[in-house]
Amino acid sequence: METDVKNTPVSEEKVVAPVETQPEIITKEVPTGEAPQPQAGEKTDSALLLKSLQEERDRRRELEVQLQELSQVPTDNYMSDDEVSSKVNALQKRLDSLEEEKSTLEVTAKYPALKDNLDAFNEYKKEYPRHKLENVAKLFLSENDLLDSIPRKGLEPVNGGQRQAPQAGMTVEDVKTLRETNFKKYSKMLQEGKINI
Repeated sequence: METDVKNTPVSEEKVVAPVETQPEIITKEVPTGEAPQPQAGEKTDSALLLKSLQEERDRRRELEVQLQELSQVPTDNYMSDDEVSSKVNALQKRLDSLEEEKSTLEVTAKYPALKDNLDAFNEYKKEYPRHKLENVAKLFLSENDLLDSIPRKGLEPVNGGQRQAPQAGMTVEDVKTLRETNFKKYSKMLQEGKINI
């Protein structure tokens, strides 16, 4: 038996496509005697399932629309961080200047000699930025010999104590209460001469 073999070039050979096979379906064997357990939603009517699925999709669309509306915040009413910080800085400077004016007015009310030399005092207090304004004012007044008009607080005036010496013995009120409350002691002290009225 002779077979006719042709020599065909490689390019003319037929290419065979791979055969697609379906995957094997694995089935679970249910042991006999046990009833199969129903899956979730197995007993639910398909129309009811479709209705609830559509309600859920509608609710989701509504929530997405609300989320988009909330995420689009109007920018007209809001300022950038740089604008906010510049306004805060300007307000802080204004507040500092108002506090400084108030404290200067309080010090000039306490030390009236400062009113005449207010410009010099303002220049002087720049040298002591961290000190109390009242202490700087006292220092300024003492260096410029303007402190003489301020009375110095010192010791108490020299008039301490009582002018009369306390009496020795019992007072009239003590004798009266002794007589009314303890008559025996009163009569005994009277006989001994301890009570002098």
